[in-house]
Formats: sequence, C-alpha cells, structure tokens
Amino acid sequence: MATDYENIARAFLKTPQGGKIIKGLDRFNSLIASETGKQLLTMLGGSGGDALQAAARAAATAERDPARVLLSSLLSTKEGTALASKIVELIGA
Repeated sequence: MATDYENIARAFLKTPQGGKIIKGLDRFNSLIASETGKQLLTMLGGSGGDALQAAARAAATAERDPARVLLSSLLSTKEGTALASKIVELIGA
C-alpha cells in the first residue's frame, strides 16, 4: 500500500518539473557510468573526499559566504583542484 509521501512523489514526477528531474537524473547516471565519472568517483573515494570534507568544515565555521569559503578551501589543495577539474569536465561546463 502506497503512503501519502509515495503518492505525492508519483504525482510530482508526472508534472513537467518532475520530467526535468528525471531527465537530469538520467543524464547524471550516464555521466557517472562513463570513464570520467568512474574516475571522479575514485577521486571522491580517495583524497578528493578529504578535500571536500575539509572545505565543508571551513565553510561551516566561516562568517563569510560559505560557498566562497568552500570553493576557496577546496581549490587550495592539489586534490581539490583535481577534483574540481574532473567535475567541470564531467558536466561539460
């Protein structure tokens, strides 16, 4: 028996916005399945994940704009720069 939340989710997915989300998830899944995506996941599992965690901690304790602190902190490490580069490559920005 479906719960109210499941019914709401199904109804939402039938809207145009839900369709966009599904297309985005499909694109994300295909990117992650690519060779570049696999490399990104490997980096996240290694020292790149540490760089992200350190950047997130810095952003959480900063009085400035957390997004800028996060990005600055992330890009100040070799691993973080490599990780950001892979993300940019993966999304094609």
